Amino acid sequence: MNRPSFKPQKGFTLIELMVALVLGLILVAAATQLFTGGILSSQLQRANAEIQDSGVFGVDYMLRDIRLANVGNSTNLEINDQTAYGGIVLTGSTATNTSNVNFVPKVSATDYIDSALLSRGSGDAVSTTDNYWKGLSNVKNTAGTAQISDQLTIQFVAPSQMFNCEGQTVYAGDLVVQRYFLRRDANSTGTNDLALACDANTPATTAAAASAQPTAVTGLGTAGQIIIPRVDHFHVLLKARNEDGNLSYYTIPQYRTAAIAARATTPTAKKAPRILAIQASVLIRSTNNAKNTVVDPTQATYVMLDTTVKATDTSNRFLRRVYNSTVALRNAMGENL
Repeated sequence: MNRPSFKPQKGFTLIELMVALVLGLILVAAATQLFTGGILSSQLQRANAEIQDSGVFGVDYMLRDIRLANVGNSTNLEINDQTAYGGIVLTGSTATNTSNVNFVPKVSATDYIDSALLSRGSGDAVSTTDNYWKGLSNVKNTAGTAQISDQLTIQFVAPSQMFNCEGQTVYAGDLVVQRYFLRRDANSTGTNDLALACDANTPATTAAAASAQPTAVTGLGTAGQIIIPRVDHFHVLLKARNEDGNLSYYTIPQYRTAAIAARATTPTAKKAPRILAIQASVLIRSTNNAKNTVVDPTQATYVMLDTTVKATDTSNRFLRRVYNSTVALRNAMGENL
């Protein structure tokens, strides 16, 4: 009887299986790394796009209105802390002083403007009233001290029918008062999210008579309209020239001090430094945590004009970017003839 023949079966050795397994794991790890890297890169690009949109469109919208400061005020060619109906609103009428101030009208039939609605900065007393200037900020200086955001209040006579920053129709010749400040963003999911908002006075319901200025300006002190979301800090400098021709950059409180000191000189009082331009700086952050190691919130610093700041939040890797701009004021360089 013939016995069936059996051929030996050949397979992978244990070493070959281990080598194949290792190579497979390496390939999976490489693919996972590429996939994760792609997600992180996509998040970073999306964060960059968000900030760029806010910076390009939001900042440009704000600067477009700031360029109107003092327009239509050709009789007051020296912009300072007493220029009425134009320029930067640094001082306002009070019960004891209704002259030599920027803001001449009342805010109602009986009330004068609150100082927290004027241009404010670090060193000024913040308000406890809702929607007034509180100096909110999400940054600290390099020494670790919390910083205070500024408030910029401007005024101008509308050169033609237009819309104010809250979308209301303004007739030509009407006085427009607008303030830019940081406030909590009620529509955001983050508890510390701030936004740059603009609050404008209520426009007149009919066209103003030629050269007529209002005795009362209402509607200031509201939450206003958000111009730029997710702003961690807002800083302003005033570029001014004194009677000796020297140019200097002042914070808002520094300028008021310099103006008072100039007028107090003896034997002849000098004029307050003439404000020629406004420098504005905003620190904008992304919506979501980029979760990318290229963003290190513990080390990142941001130069905002004359100040270097760091983010208060160092646990989330938000992308941030500073936008600095200089705006020359209308009718600021002229001379009375």
